[in-house]
Amino acid sequence: MDRTVKNREIGETLKRTKAKRENQVCRTYELKIDKSHLNAEAQKHLTRLFLEAKWFYNSLIAQGKLDRDGLWNADYKVQKVMVKRKSVFEERELRCLSSQMKQEIIGRAKDNIVGLFKLKKKGRRVGSLKFTGRIRSIPLNQYGVTYWISNNHIHLQKLKQPLRIRGLRQIPKDAEYANATLIQRNGDYYVHVTTYQPKPIVQFAQKSIGVDGGIRKQLVLSNGVEIEESVPLTKRIRRLHREFSRKKKGKNRTKAQVKLNRAYEELTRQRRDIRNKIAGKLTKTFKIICVQDDNVSGWQRLWGRQILATGIGGLMSALNKAHTPVQVDRFYPSTKTCSRCGHVQDVGLNEKTFRCEECGLEIDRNLNAAINNEREGLKQIGVPVVHREFTPVDTKTTAELVRYFNSIPRVRASLVAETGSRASARKPATSVVW
Repeated sequence: MDRTVKNREIGETLKRTKAKRENQVCRTYELKIDKSHLNAEAQKHLTRLFLEAKWFYNSLIAQGKLDRDGLWNADYKVQKVMVKRKSVFEERELRCLSSQMKQEIIGRAKDNIVGLFKLKKKGRRVGSLKFTGRIRSIPLNQYGVTYWISNNHIHLQKLKQPLRIRGLRQIPKDAEYANATLIQRNGDYYVHVTTYQPKPIVQFAQKSIGVDGGIRKQLVLSNGVEIEESVPLTKRIRRLHREFSRKKKGKNRTKAQVKLNRAYEELTRQRRDIRNKIAGKLTKTFKIICVQDDNVSGWQRLWGRQILATGIGGLMSALNKAHTPVQVDRFYPSTKTCSRCGHVQDVGLNEKTFRCEECGLEIDRNLNAAINNEREGLKQIGVPVVHREFTPVDTKTTAELVRYFNSIPRVRASLVAETGSRASARKPATSVVW
């Protein structure tokens, strides 16, 4: 076929795909490879696959150092690479790594160089790409060629045995598979599959909500609901830390490291589950979510363990997946501004109640900040700001949110009035705007 005709067909296919993607939503799912069904050959193949990925990546870095254009002209069809073992170079054959996987690894290396260039352009001190001692993920860029899924099994290019996977039921039947990533983590193997599926039609119970993030109370909503969640370090993790510190370098230390990583992975999974449930409920209930762009990393430097136990940073980021996320400027004085009259005054960190010097309003400081965030966020997107009273629909939605959040393990939800605030949970809600 003539190359011009083929390029025209590729361009038309890309246009049709782009038009189809406008009516679809992207979702990524994590599937776990069942190691109990792997034979010895498949196990060796997966182990060598990540090893070859490391060899190939390091060879790319070596080419880039020897020749300025070596990385950009890298050959993805190469079958042998030079590997340094102690002070001797040996030639190794790439038996498990396919050409498409090599193409994606080359692309990653180029993206890393571009990232360093952008940092350098901003004035940051950067060096060159360094050799890596381990590759933890391998891109699978094309469904049907690099990988494909059938009958609860995933097939990988150059691997004869299909791999049994868990978690396939979470993917809808009408989902369209795209690229994926093979991941090695703590001795287990996972596949992160990217899919495109029709955009769901969501009926929002309410139009907007304001959110204030904090340390003692992780989230306070402008409708008076406050949410606290905490997953602290367990005694088992502390014990594994002590055992790991006593081990000397070698096989036993590596095993202790894997045990510790798995314990942390379980902790991370619990926090991620809590984050997804809270953020998912809010994004499906409210069309517009207004959140202030707080410096959570700065909080962590001041209150390290408290921030680590809550995972407030991930929770605030997850709220940006709302239908209409609005980020209020970090320097907007949401805590210092009265939500009734707009007067700005200083508020100490130890003051839990905001007392306005102008109009005399007494209200929980976090609730006051959440109401101000909602007002400011709606102004940013040009939504008319009007005062409204609480309606039966608002009351029903608030009660449903409290019941749902209290059903999540390690999460406690309540109304601000129940926490001892002098302000009623109904009174300040008259200042909520939309």
